[in-house]
Amino acid sequence: MIGVETEVAKRNAAYRAVDIVLERGYKLIGVGTGSTVEKFIEELSKRLGAREGVLFVPSSISTALLLRREGFRVLDASTVDFVEVYVDGADEVSEDGSMIKGGGAAMTLEKILAYSSLFNVFIVDYTKKVKRLGERHPLPVEVVPQALNIVLRKLKSMGLEADVRVSGRGKYGPVVSDLGGVIVDVRVPEKADLNELSETIESIPGVVSTGFFKGFTDLLIVGYSDRVEELRFTRKKGVHLAE
Repeated sequence: MIGVETEVAKRNAAYRAVDIVLERGYKLIGVGTGSTVEKFIEELSKRLGAREGVLFVPSSISTALLLRREGFRVLDASTVDFVEVYVDGADEVSEDGSMIKGGGAAMTLEKILAYSSLFNVFIVDYTKKVKRLGERHPLPVEVVPQALNIVLRKLKSMGLEADVRVSGRGKYGPVVSDLGGVIVDVRVPEKADLNELSETIESIPGVVSTGFFKGFTDLLIVGYSDRVEELRFTRKKGVHLAE
């Protein structure tokens, strides 16, 4: 029953995001990765009439394939210097709008698109709200393959538990991002300052990025089985902002 409720909650959050995108008439749309985002794409495909002039910039190959299957025009992120809106999900969200992302191993390009976007909309179901980031999911870290052993050694010396994420389906070996980085999952200590921890990890040579997102949220839509909750935040990070 909980699984059914969660699916309905995801759908409600995704459908509300579609409302906003259509109401505002966005033409250059960044799209993240994940099951809630898939519902957003599928519903947008049903409701978007004239598609001429509407372009999409995906954060992953899987999202690009879904967009193309639905008949949308797709651009590579390297061809744009901004998007009008970015829609994505999250693995965990705290009360200040910070989040852990990277369950789909796409957090580096997701962070780039979120930074380039003029308006960020994150869509989650109610189970993703947590009191402390890291209480349910590890912190994903993308690492250049040649630096993997060095980074793992450094993380261990910092007293952190870290494991290379292993693919569960389709291939043997570690999970590798679309950008070629190996994904390492780091357990977040209960009393850790995640902002400080993320900055320290990202300073290690060979680390590309972490899945900690802070200051990127304009609008968070939380779906429930019978409603949605809209939470607005003061954005701190973006190519168009003075930081």
